[in-house]
Amino acid sequence: MSGGGGGGGGRIPIPAYMCWPPSGALSTDDTAPALMRHGLDPRTLDVYEDTVLDFIYGFLPKPSVSVAATLSCAAAEEGDGVDSISGLPDDLLRRVLACLPAKDGARTAVLSTRWRGLWCSAPLVLVDTHFLPRGGAEGRPPSPGAVSRAVRRAVSDALLAHPGPFPFVSLSCQFMGAIDADRAVLARWFQLLATKGVEELAFVNRPSPLVDLRIPAALFSCASLRRLYLGAWRFVDTANLPHGASFPSLQELVLGAVTLEDRDLDFLLSASPVLEILAFIGSGSVKDLSVVSVVDAPCLERLFIWRCPSSSVRVKIDHAPQLRMLGYLEPGVHVLEIGNTVIKSRTKPSPKTAVPSVRMLALHLQFRIHNELKMLPSFLRCFPNVETLCIQSEKPAEPTGCLNVKFWEEAGPIKCVQSRLKRLMLREFHGDDNEFAFLMYIAENAKVLESMVLVMGLRRHSEPEELAAKMKALDNARWACGSSKLGYMISWLGEQEGRVWNFTVASDFMCNDPFFCGV
Repeated sequence: MSGGGGGGGGRIPIPAYMCWPPSGALSTDDTAPALMRHGLDPRTLDVYEDTVLDFIYGFLPKPSVSVAATLSCAAAEEGDGVDSISGLPDDLLRRVLACLPAKDGARTAVLSTRWRGLWCSAPLVLVDTHFLPRGGAEGRPPSPGAVSRAVRRAVSDALLAHPGPFPFVSLSCQFMGAIDADRAVLARWFQLLATKGVEELAFVNRPSPLVDLRIPAALFSCASLRRLYLGAWRFVDTANLPHGASFPSLQELVLGAVTLEDRDLDFLLSASPVLEILAFIGSGSVKDLSVVSVVDAPCLERLFIWRCPSSSVRVKIDHAPQLRMLGYLEPGVHVLEIGNTVIKSRTKPSPKTAVPSVRMLALHLQFRIHNELKMLPSFLRCFPNVETLCIQSEKPAEPTGCLNVKFWEEAGPIKCVQSRLKRLMLREFHGDDNEFAFLMYIAENAKVLESMVLVMGLRRHSEPEELAAKMKALDNARWACGSSKLGYMISWLGEQEGRVWNFTVASDFMCNDPFFCGV
């Protein structure tokens, strides 16, 4: 692969196969602004609420039903008046109802006596954004307070009226405060969901300093949960949970800007024996999430840490024998602890400091920050069987040092680079000396390397001739795998550096490449 781009009026079109991310990787079916889809007029939010909510909403799972679809019942040809739909078997009609938004499904009860009891006997997909009131000349919803009250009533009515089961519930318009009335509503909802077989739950609150508003302990009574997404909440006080509280069927857990303590995460893992996917998207405050502790997670396969306050994160991995995919770690920023050993720049590799199960590793790195780059070899040694390495490069505002090729020559052998690494993707390549030195090290030491892909943004480099010379030198290096594997792609993300990942893709077990490396 190779790539390039033109400037000025005669811009050269770039073929789709040379562009990154892959087409559709970050797309959405809904073109409305995220905040409006969740009942908020962006003009009513401060900068913090706008940023955090937009971030969280971007990772919520998409429901299987949509209000954008239309349901029409055309009259029979030649006016014979025959109702063919009502003559279908009950099981088939229930399948039809299960594909409708909750409010539309409920309305079918007025069609005829034939339909009256069917809605309550069909599984219900409950999405509170489907209850949003429409209004305003510009199509904007009313004030957040009015939205919250209207939608809250509709959700309460649906939970009371329908006996379940609820395969999917998404609640993202309930902006609740730390008052007794809102606590009572929350507790009642979870009590109802627990009795009605909820399997997948997304629950987001408005981000604000509501430190006293916890998710009620009744959450742990929802034993049927398989997937749980929480955003902008203070977590359950696990110290006061009754003995035996657990999520026996939970396979996927996503915590977005959730305030929790170390003991809460330990309890969550021990209470979720079949958990396969765990993700931390942001954090509730800089004091939270001091430890991402994966001490006893026998079934965990994917661990994602994305945009958490870096200075507060310690990642501890002890017993996770099935862990295959891990990212985004930040060398020199995140503190990595394997077993009982804190990994430092000169930590010697040993079985006690290795996680041999990891095959795909993603890192977030500022190559021109001395402390981060210095930790990179030690981090790589902890994952001796990594076959795919994805690095998101970020250019710091204030560089602190340069570590050239000599640094890598003195770093010593790294097992995964020498004998396992097949694919390397470096995103947002800037052409810095530190990046170039690392790439030369990979080229000259990775014996089984199959591809090295550099993703470069559509921006003008200050020294294009120097960059071209470096790329030629890299292409002509003594590649340990026998021949050059260098390729290029062009990022169309522009200035949105860091907006490179989609959790919906990452959590799909049908996708074996959650970091989009297989290009």
